[in-house]
Amino acid sequence: MLKQLLRSSIAITLLVLVAACATPQATLYQRLGGQTVVETFVSRTIDRSSTDERTKRSFDGIKLAPIKASIVQQICSISGGGCKYEGETMAKSHADAKIQPREFDALVDILREEMDRAGVDAGAKNDLLKLLAPMKRDIVHAAR
Repeated sequence: MLKQLLRSSIAITLLVLVAACATPQATLYQRLGGQTVVETFVSRTIDRSSTDERTKRSFDGIKLAPIKASIVQQICSISGGGCKYEGETMAKSHADAKIQPREFDALVDILREEMDRAGVDAGAKNDLLKLLAPMKRDIVHAAR
């Protein structure tokens, strides 16, 4: 009887492990909260950045709605949301902006705050920031 119970326990454990491995994991996009949450924190980030003393210079004369839509599409694309980013490369779209490191860092601070405000958990926030970090070299103006 003990042998039969042990075999049953092992079989149940194996079934649980197989089921756990077969369960699809949430994409980063889903962990961020999906379309509504991404649109919310992107919109708030751009709205704040366009008026913040540290970053507003970068937004002078820029139409905010298309920028917001493009960033939402890009985040959706890089985080597994099923979107295809069709905008310009970061290098091309920021070539003449002369964005300084302090401006970039301030915008990232605002983005972090807005993701927190939107209820994005720390793990998802950090995973997104890791994906966005390499873009800094294409966005920030290097002094020549």
